[in-house]
Amino acid sequence: MTRLITIEDLYQMKFLSRPRISPDGQQVAYVVTRIDERKHEYRSAIWLSSIDGSAARSFSAESGHTSDPAWSPDGRWLAFVSDREGEIPDKEAKNRGKGKPQIWLMPTDGGEARQLTFMEHGASSPVWSPDSKRLLISAAVGSSPEETEDGKPLPQARVIDRLWYRLDGVGYIYERRSHLFLQDINGSKPEQLTDGDWDNGEAAWSPDGTQIAFTSNHADDRWRLPGADVYTLTIADGKAGSLRRLTDESLACGSPSWSPDGKTIAFLASYKLKSAGHTFLYSIAANAENQAATNLSLKFDGSCMDWTNSDIGDEHLMPAPVWSADGTALYIIASYHGASRIYVIPSQGADAEPATLTPGDVHVRDFSVDAAKSTFALLIGDATRPQEIFVRSASSSAEVHRITGANDELFNELSLVAPEYITYKGADGWDIDGWVLKPDNFDASKKYPLIVEIHGGPQTQYGYGFFHEMQLLVAQGYVVLYTNPRGSCGYGYDFALAVQGAWGEKDSIDIMNGVDLLLQRGYIDEKRLGVTGGSYGGFMTNWLIGHYDRFKVAITDRCVSNMATMFGASDVGWDLADDNLDTTPWEDLDKYMHMSPLRYVANMHTPLLILHSEQDLRCNIEQAEQLFAALKYMGREVLFVRFEGQSHGLSRGGHPRLRLERLRHIKTWFEKYLEV
Repeated sequence: MTRLITIEDLYQMKFLSRPRISPDGQQVAYVVTRIDERKHEYRSAIWLSSIDGSAARSFSAESGHTSDPAWSPDGRWLAFVSDREGEIPDKEAKNRGKGKPQIWLMPTDGGEARQLTFMEHGASSPVWSPDSKRLLISAAVGSSPEETEDGKPLPQARVIDRLWYRLDGVGYIYERRSHLFLQDINGSKPEQLTDGDWDNGEAAWSPDGTQIAFTSNHADDRWRLPGADVYTLTIADGKAGSLRRLTDESLACGSPSWSPDGKTIAFLASYKLKSAGHTFLYSIAANAENQAATNLSLKFDGSCMDWTNSDIGDEHLMPAPVWSADGTALYIIASYHGASRIYVIPSQGADAEPATLTPGDVHVRDFSVDAAKSTFALLIGDATRPQEIFVRSASSSAEVHRITGANDELFNELSLVAPEYITYKGADGWDIDGWVLKPDNFDASKKYPLIVEIHGGPQTQYGYGFFHEMQLLVAQGYVVLYTNPRGSCGYGYDFALAVQGAWGEKDSIDIMNGVDLLLQRGYIDEKRLGVTGGSYGGFMTNWLIGHYDRFKVAITDRCVSNMATMFGASDVGWDLADDNLDTTPWEDLDKYMHMSPLRYVANMHTPLLILHSEQDLRCNIEQAEQLFAALKYMGREVLFVRFEGQSHGLSRGGHPRLRLERLRHIKTWFEKYLEV
């Protein structure tokens, strides 16, 4: 006997991440995160399982933050990141990095974990040297601890001299820079390899252990135009040697990966300007210097990272490409037409539709491969199940096998709805993808209320990601429609770029044509239409109710309402001038306001619930405040809910209690006006 999903079921879910297969291909390490229902806190630990799914066991103790398991090449050690407290080796280290995530080391055949780093601001991203004796790690440097008096922090005066000084979900960066360190596993003091007024990260060892590749932006405009280049650095006797920049500053690069022979580096990148969020696969000679890289995925419409939306994790991952053993192919995650899959890209370049290791309507979020490049560990979910761990061999005839069932007990109880795929014509006759969720025991002869969900970005995609929120709405008796209008990823660079300087114009028609299609099918009550979305989806919600009177109710979440003030209030707001509107607010205020829902606020008569996090640095809460003030001043039906201490990603990774509270407000607001 199954039951409908509830808001509180969020607390019963397990969230799996970071599948890391052992070098011999026999075990998989992964992170399991759960919510402590009593304390309303996330708790995570590393688990181990054999590749047949047997003997799954907890490997590390739970902590508030445990992540990034990394096997040593010889299989003897597992490094990981944790914020739990360990033994203090000396008085000097007593308060150094206390409470911060640090690198830990644990023997894989059993024994106690030991804390390896005591970095002041914490450490992350452990990467093993080929000889299993050292780890590359990333750590922030600069900016001493806050001044205190009688144990209480004193207020600080901050001097800002650059555009980019804060980042949503991270906070205020100020003088801190991320650099690379070399840590011996014996626990000696780490050796700093990089320095300078820039961030360095995403390090990868060359096969012979004499060099590392990493990404960094040394350009003069780095604090205005984020976008790293690929560098190599020689390592000799544990010290940094010669530095070389391979790429030519035209790309925003990430995730470098060495070929088996060490002669070529593959990486993922988007254009530094007019990127449209579309990520390509590139390669470049490891001895290149300031050269243009070769685009290997130019003919493929997929975007080479996971852009599929879900509300059970706040990450869009871009795992490094994995080379085949013979160097003739690369394995990548790419987002394509609503799915994220593992694709096989020939090292000489892909055709329009490359082969995939994970066919079907799936959401692959992360993966790893063993030393022989013969067995993959995969993190796969779909629209009715959160991610679990799967394995498969590299053989073209192999099948994918699930080895974990962390959520089986809960999800076997639930009656969930698989989406119905639809395609239709948007503005200018463009093909648009959409999906429909229908209530249990759906009867096409009845009339149902419709809720339209609009994704953020705009350069992300809806499709086969799991949404607790959408399944909850369907369980209440609503039909839910979600679409990928122009501007979405997964349909090629030109499709993603199509909303540049034109938010709200043809993309709104793409969405409304999907609504009209469902109305033509006869099972939607045209007098009971609701709309909601977050970020760009919040912008579009505001735009639609300012241009149409067809919706009976709306909910706008972490929204954009005023493009002109977004320029200075968002952590990356000036990007509107460089990458979208091609001008500044003081040069062409009319253009900014034409794209701003606030200009059309007098036309908004739809009852509106505004949801916004107070620490949202991407879409600052002043965006919500302006909209609320205008509507309230005019006496319109509007309610404003503010979430203390939360950032832009509240709905998918914020404080558990406030995630529940947000869903309760959504449920209540729609019930009030749509009369299920």
